[in-house]
Amino acid sequence: MKIIFIIPPNTHYIEPYSFVKADKSNTVRPYLGLLYVAAALRNDLGISVRIIDSNAEGLTLEKLKKIIAREAPDIVGFSVLTFNLLNCMEVSRLIREHSPATKICYGGWHPTLYPRETLELECVDFIVIGEGEITFKELALAYNRGKRPADKELSKIKGIGYRTAEGKLQINPHREVIGELDEMPFPAYDLVDVGKYSNLLACTNNSVTIMTSRGCPQGCIFCDMRRTPYRFRSPGNIMDEIKFWVGKGVHEFFIQDDNFTINRKRTIEFCTLLIEADLGIKYKISSRVDYLDEEVMRYLKKSGCYRIYFGVESGSQRILNYLEKGIKVDHIRDAFRIAEKYGIDRCAYIMIGCPTETKEDIELTIRLIKEIRPDHLHCSICTPMPMTYLYHKLMSDGLITHDYWLEFAGRPDPSFKTPFISRFFSPEELRKMQNSIQREFYMSPRIILREIGKTRNARQFLAKAKMAIDVIFR
Repeated sequence: MKIIFIIPPNTHYIEPYSFVKADKSNTVRPYLGLLYVAAALRNDLGISVRIIDSNAEGLTLEKLKKIIAREAPDIVGFSVLTFNLLNCMEVSRLIREHSPATKICYGGWHPTLYPRETLELECVDFIVIGEGEITFKELALAYNRGKRPADKELSKIKGIGYRTAEGKLQINPHREVIGELDEMPFPAYDLVDVGKYSNLLACTNNSVTIMTSRGCPQGCIFCDMRRTPYRFRSPGNIMDEIKFWVGKGVHEFFIQDDNFTINRKRTIEFCTLLIEADLGIKYKISSRVDYLDEEVMRYLKKSGCYRIYFGVESGSQRILNYLEKGIKVDHIRDAFRIAEKYGIDRCAYIMIGCPTETKEDIELTIRLIKEIRPDHLHCSICTPMPMTYLYHKLMSDGLITHDYWLEFAGRPDPSFKTPFISRFFSPEELRKMQNSIQREFYMSPRIILREIGKTRNARQFLAKAKMAIDVIFR
């Protein structure tokens, strides 16, 4: 059996208001979820697996067409977000045309949120709902026995959707989340070229993204991870993966957890193991501002943490309360002050344009940014994402009059534009403010001189110059 996972070219990507062009154009990260599923298939079943990342490899649709026709895989899998659904469908149509016997499976957030609508698409044979490591493995095992499995066999696989022999849509019961993350194999990074993944803000030209936990217990209403089951790998298991990569010459890591520091005891234990191992690595994390104090920050710094991405969101306590962040503005001030004391880079993620946000609220955010002086800034515009609590709240409040995400899931349209919801500002006004905030920050002498001093080589200099042009002129 031959399985290929494809990350399609971004030809029809729906760009939400929250995305910043300059950030997206200079960052290409691996799809960790696919790397984990590939590892499970190969390690447990011995199945031949290939991953084609069109964006990292610079592949066009024409090149993909030739690969598909030549390889003729049994199954092609896609990790589908609502925003890249059109891209996945475009490649799926190529598969239907040039390898008609190939079965197409969609997994990821979009089919998890909209299973029936996804399965109704002509170019989809199966969907995987929720975490895919076990589910996709069971589906592949059923297919590995020869022809299409009988409906009775498919009905036993939790977390999939399919068409029955009579053509009816069948959505099986969901599968429980994976509880013991330590039991999962390390992601199959050998199936991709690590050197082709890039991040403008990385310290080295050779870094790896890892995951140490899944889920988040917090209640931020704009986030699709709101109050999802939180599970984590043990510090020893994480160390095993880091040591593996250090043995291959990698000394920089991005820990892609939504909130790395949720479990204080685990954080300190992990840092202690890193300090004792003295591997000479650097790493960066994401964290809430209220999870960090002097002791934790000291451990992070000593163990090699060089940057923390903070969800600041707003300088207005009223807006923080509206978003159910569960933090105070003083928590933000304290976290940035302590991180600066220990010499850790601080990246502030802020968001303007919440539905009830006023000009005064935005001015409070701008004032806070000037006060805490982050090293990096990402300003987005609040966008109600599919099936989030914020999206449902706005529908209940009458600010969203119809379920446009459900409508798009059922009838994907390339002309679709992400709607924007605000009582006080037009999209154009918020775009203007977003650009102004980013431009004022990154064009300040403090930031320009610092970035010039941190530039590693000519390639990074050109990338930073391109980003500056994007910030100034977009």
